[in-house]
Amino acid sequence: MAQEPTARTGRARRAQSLLGERSPILLTPLVDMFTILLIFLLLSYSTGGQLMYMAQNILMPESVSREQLEPAVEVAVAKDRIYVNGEVVMDNLAGWYTDKKLLMPALYENLKKKALKFKEMEQKVPLFHFTGKITIQADRALPFHVLKKVLYTADRADFPRISLAVYQRD
Repeated sequence: MAQEPTARTGRARRAQSLLGERSPILLTPLVDMFTILLIFLLLSYSTGGQLMYMAQNILMPESVSREQLEPAVEVAVAKDRIYVNGEVVMDNLAGWYTDKKLLMPALYENLKKKALKFKEMEQKVPLFHFTGKITIQADRALPFHVLKKVLYTADRADFPRISLAVYQRD
């Protein structure tokens, strides 16, 4: 039985004539395969959690909690100042260590402006929904009565869903 010659494409014939009997590696299918693999890995990769601005002079408490942070307004409370999304809102907390009032006016005004801005955005952008989430990171040496004032002020400024950020212990 005689074998019939196999049909070869023009590319394979040119490659055979240039390289002898060896056929070259075709790059197009290889690039396609790596592109599909890259897309699959990017879609299945999850960073898990929210990146936060870490304010200076804050040593957060440790916890074994496994709950991840969600995107929210970030308030950082150091021993001497308060930051909202990385910007200093209150420079001197010394008076608040002894003051009996719960509401911190400077922090309240800043958070209330953010809440109003989010509510306006909710009216304009149909897919955006203001949830009132806020994440507070506080120094572990901060007295609780000062932290309580920050929590109260955040709640009064329309941010009732409060999370406390901590270092995750292994």
